[in-house]
Amino acid sequence: MKVLVAMSGGVDSAVSALLLKQQEADITAANMRFWEYEENCEIPQQQQSSSKGESALQNPTNVIKKRITSCCSPEDLGDAERTASSMHIPFYALKMEADFRKSVIEPFIDDYKNARTPNPCVHCNTFIKFGEFYDKATTLGFDKIATGHYADVVLLDNGRYAIGPAEDEHKDQGYYLYGLSQKALSRTIFPLAKLTKEEVRKLAEENDISIAQKPESQEICFIPENNYRNFLKKEGVKFQTGFVKDTKGKILAKHSGKENYTVGQRKGLNLAVGHPLYVLKILVNGDVIVGTKEEMDQKTFIVDQLIFQGLSPSDFNGSSKVECLVQIRYNSKPVLATMTLNSSKSDNGIQVDVELLEDTYAITPGQAAVFYHPHEKYILAGGKIRSFE
Repeated sequence: MKVLVAMSGGVDSAVSALLLKQQEADITAANMRFWEYEENCEIPQQQQSSSKGESALQNPTNVIKKRITSCCSPEDLGDAERTASSMHIPFYALKMEADFRKSVIEPFIDDYKNARTPNPCVHCNTFIKFGEFYDKATTLGFDKIATGHYADVVLLDNGRYAIGPAEDEHKDQGYYLYGLSQKALSRTIFPLAKLTKEEVRKLAEENDISIAQKPESQEICFIPENNYRNFLKKEGVKFQTGFVKDTKGKILAKHSGKENYTVGQRKGLNLAVGHPLYVLKILVNGDVIVGTKEEMDQKTFIVDQLIFQGLSPSDFNGSSKVECLVQIRYNSKPVLATMTLNSSKSDNGIQVDVELLEDTYAITPGQAAVFYHPHEKYILAGGKIRSFE
């Protein structure tokens, strides 16, 4: 079995490669080059004791080998190459800047322009890691791809594949993976599915992987210093001014750009009204609506661009309600809900009406809503929150 392993330069993907190598899989490592940094980084000359995979990857114009910059950082690329070399695994870097800009950067910018809060990690997984990367691997003759995600792939009784829960519930990344197609799911390996983060670091230590204790990045990979506002300005986005209003339409202040706000935000509003206020809505015309925490309580919302995993599209029609758990952001707990097919025509694919049966916080247009089986916790489907009107 020939496997192309996405190696980011972190301990998770390194241990994923290690486990596959121990299983005697025929593996090649690849780092995806997403983003050009202003300063180049010298990458050591690759040293390999094996030429496996060389013929498959040596000529394509979208492949380079050394002395490049990378996302998440130039240092990450160096770590990935050195780790692969220490394991005697062939290593390559894939040039994917154009794909990344089209599928991740441009939607990120457009969402902020249109008063939505983007989720670039979902786009990256759906269209890049398990889209373009998967397609490249298939074209180059690999049987499977593998990544260091904390997730599992399950084959259901109805013959469909779905993302299942990882052993480490604190690291589970299924929320970001709802966009995987059936083909990609059937040919993806998640070696860390049954491991905790502590066990992964221990394996790395035991096998002399130099990045065993490398810290994790909690930031959006292409946003320097986690300052998305500066990034938008550098990309030429003109912030749209407007008014901060309460739910009755009273003007409380003038603001310098709707792009500075996100639904659920409390800090930084600088509104002296005697009680905490939260951002409830961001309007396309530039106005920002604020209110109390109680006014944030929403029980229904619409999700479009639906992608099916465990739930078959043919089984989801008419007015029947599907009981599920729904998760509306990565760090939120899935809550009980029902979803019903919305018959309204939409340019954004299939859309559903969601009714919450439990409380959750700050439903945010632009974010992903992921639906899980209420008991077995595998993904039924997922989509993008359109509105809560």
